[in-house]
Amino acid sequence: MRRPSVILSLSLLILATVRSAAQISDPLPATGISFAGVDEFWSIGGILSHDSEPTAAQWQALFSTPGYRLALKNLGPGLKDDIDLALRPSRHAEFVRVSSGTDDHSLMVEHLAQAWSRRAVLRAYRDSLARGTPVADARALASRFLPPGATRNGPPPLVTFAFFKDDGYSFPEGIVVDLLYARSEAAGGTPLVRNLAHEFHHSYVNRMARPASPGATPAEGALRDALYALRNEGLADLIDKPYPFRAPVPGLAAYAVRYDTEYARTPATLRTLDSLLAAIAGDSGASADAAMQASMLFWSNGHPNGAYVAREILETFGVDSLYPAARSPAAFLRTFRWAERKHGRPDPFSDAARRELDSLDVRYWR
Repeated sequence: MRRPSVILSLSLLILATVRSAAQISDPLPATGISFAGVDEFWSIGGILSHDSEPTAAQWQALFSTPGYRLALKNLGPGLKDDIDLALRPSRHAEFVRVSSGTDDHSLMVEHLAQAWSRRAVLRAYRDSLARGTPVADARALASRFLPPGATRNGPPPLVTFAFFKDDGYSFPEGIVVDLLYARSEAAGGTPLVRNLAHEFHHSYVNRMARPASPGATPAEGALRDALYALRNEGLADLIDKPYPFRAPVPGLAAYAVRYDTEYARTPATLRTLDSLLAAIAGDSGASADAAMQASMLFWSNGHPNGAYVAREILETFGVDSLYPAARSPAAFLRTFRWAERKHGRPDPFSDAARRELDSLDVRYWR
């Protein structure tokens, strides 16, 4: 027969597990700023750096913070072992082997080790952000590339910080930025306010969007979403990515090279888009295949190609000519056509392609 103390301990363990699961499923704050992921990383790092094993509750405290809840959406559960590998002295030989490579995982593990080794500087930076106004400053910067009043449509999204890699992610629930990445002061680096303003721009544009209309086939839905992303990333890249784009940190060097290459190839990419849209408008048997090809045409969710289009509109007509684009991806490409015409260049879209864009506009954006 079990003793009451054993039964009580087991009951408390189950209760703690249930509470932990409930905390993970709790909704995140709708707005504000959270450094909880950073602070819990210091706690875990202090344990691992002494070659001790954090308890399940301590790992849970880390990964239930708003920052890590968002980061894990992209990175997955392998992040736990990467943190352990980067910070635990008894795994140093393994760390040296893994981090000596040049692939994304190698750079990520090295990044986590740097986050711990530079903790004094990063603690000071974390405190300076807490005392500063990065969210308000980013909101003001985003407003420069949005229709008047757009940033008064509700508060900015939640901003969270953690340590994971040279990156940041935006989700409907909020934004997560790696604090070491944000702290980077490399030549050509992207200050945090511009990074946040890029993501805020997405949030406010998405709030202006017409509710999604049902009835799209999978191929047409994929095309619609690709053009939406082309517009979103293109407009937001005006905030934080000059051309040529120079990597602010070593982990983005390969991305920067590809970004500039795809940016320069945009006229050819748009010619391919034109032929695919014309095929869809012709309602041939290949229209579904053409729509799917068009949806996969743009590298990196359309960042460099969209930035090319957006920058030509901005430099030709001024920032107010971007406002219709904020409401409609078709208007984005339509205004680009007018900019090309003003420069004496051929229309990038045929009559058939323009008809298809107009049709998409009526069904999904206008």
